[in-house]
Amino acid sequence: MDMEPRTLFALIVTSTLLPDCSAQVLIDSISFPQLTSIWGIHVAQDTIFLGQDGNGDILFADHQGNILGQQSTGFDFNHGLVRKADSYLIAEDYSTNGANLYEVGSNGSLIDNWTFPDVIGGPSSGIGDLCADGDAIWYTMYYPDFDAFPYAYAYKWIPGDPTPIDTVPLHGEQPYGIALKGDTLFYVTDNLNGDQERIYAYDLANEQDLGWIDLPDTPIDNDQRPQGMSYDGEFLYLVANRQGGSAFAYQTVFIYSFDASVGFSHAEHAELFTVFPNPANEWITVAHPGVGSYTLTDMQGRRVRSGSITHQATIDVRDLVRGMYALTLETSSESSTRRVLVQ
Repeated sequence: MDMEPRTLFALIVTSTLLPDCSAQVLIDSISFPQLTSIWGIHVAQDTIFLGQDGNGDILFADHQGNILGQQSTGFDFNHGLVRKADSYLIAEDYSTNGANLYEVGSNGSLIDNWTFPDVIGGPSSGIGDLCADGDAIWYTMYYPDFDAFPYAYAYKWIPGDPTPIDTVPLHGEQPYGIALKGDTLFYVTDNLNGDQERIYAYDLANEQDLGWIDLPDTPIDNDQRPQGMSYDGEFLYLVANRQGGSAFAYQTVFIYSFDASVGFSHAEHAELFTVFPNPANEWITVAHPGVGSYTLTDMQGRRVRSGSITHQATIDVRDLVRGMYALTLETSSESSTRRVLVQ
């Protein structure tokens, strides 16, 4: 992949978690001055697939920024794009009673469609982006969102299933782009509700935040409108506005080299509490050094358990439906959520 003609700048972020390592590097960017409303992105080999929000078309581009062709989908939205062998998955942008996921053939024909399941807070109304994880997909939700952490959630879902099979608490009320690299889940936040525009990383295996890096525009006006993300097995691609532009600037694809194994420039706070065993069969023990209250909710946001905690509390889950739950602990000064599997 020849990147030399397109290089604008390089940003090296040195990790503060481990010594002598440079983990996150913005290595290149590709300008698309003719485009202004790209959300979905999928990168495969030498082709960049771009989903246009507004007319629903899928554009094919090379790594020099040339548009090679396009495919009509019959829809007027694209808030997430996954390319499969002979089709595309396209996420609807917003729908009050639950947004939809569509599978469109490479010839533009509709193959199938599903409604995203209800989640914590109500219907899956606002979809930010999606990425593939085997037969499942991960997707971000910008609505419903909340005014305290967790501000929003990402969900893992097998299309057609009645409920998500996993969930991750997110920082920022407006999470959009999402991408998966092994056990590391990346997501990016927009500044619509005053959030800092950052790329965050979350360790799925250990259920902990790895930290974040700011987008290049943050010192200027924090307004790059970051949208879709894609990981191609080597680099992380982000669709956003060009650095130094306004909310109406043209689109740019930023290319990052990430090594989440050596940490991020900013580490999140230590875990507020611990929970064990996880997965659980009969009982869950919650440990916290102080005083607080806990709430256990299912994937539809329904409260199934709640109570207070002073150093430690035990929760009976013997009569709960097997599956994933969200356990939130609140104190007078902070709140944190962990995933719990009941099996």
